[in-house]
Amino acid sequence: MASARTTVAALLLSLLAALASSYSVPMFATRRSSMTMRKGRKSLRKTVASGLSSSTGAVRPMAGAEPAQRASNWVAVSGISSRSDLPSEEGKVKVVETMAPQLIDGATNPAGAVSVVTYEGKTYCTDVSCPSCKIPLTKARILEPNEETGGADPRIACDFCSATFNVRTGERVEDAKGTGFVGGIVKGLMSANKDQSNLQTYDLGEKDGKVLINLP
Repeated sequence: MASARTTVAALLLSLLAALASSYSVPMFATRRSSMTMRKGRKSLRKTVASGLSSSTGAVRPMAGAEPAQRASNWVAVSGISSRSDLPSEEGKVKVVETMAPQLIDGATNPAGAVSVVTYEGKTYCTDVSCPSCKIPLTKARILEPNEETGGADPRIACDFCSATFNVRTGERVEDAKGTGFVGGIVKGLMSANKDQSNLQTYDLGEKDGKVLINLP
């Protein structure tokens, strides 16, 4: 009986590992960026720093008004220079590499990638991975606004663990349903130790035809 349980557990772990690999962020550009960092870390930082320019003029936020509690630190970032770098398909998440020093993590996010999505004419930007299961949000579902988001802001639901957030503010809301068989298993395994953190979000704005990002 014990051996049968061990076999089932091993099969589940193998299945989860295979699923996690299918949710990985595209790594071609990331590896290239990482190699560049190793070969010339100082020159890369100088290049990125020179490409960042504080914006003191009027910036038009792409997702509506900025949250009142968020300070303005609009900067131009490599990787999001114009609207052509933003997703054109409604409700589909696109990963954009910003190379912003504030977002770079040598171990998990060497290119400072963020998730960007357009919904009903507004463009939203969040961390690249779900804070609950740490899986990239490349296959996340964009859901219509509900009472929890004031009927105004759409929601973003992790396609792996179903953790759901207000896509503009990042606030945690009720988990979306429809995880499927595998998703239900994952949700059950993770529920006891599930991270309840909010999703980090960033405002995108436009000024003089350039796209800016509001960084912490």
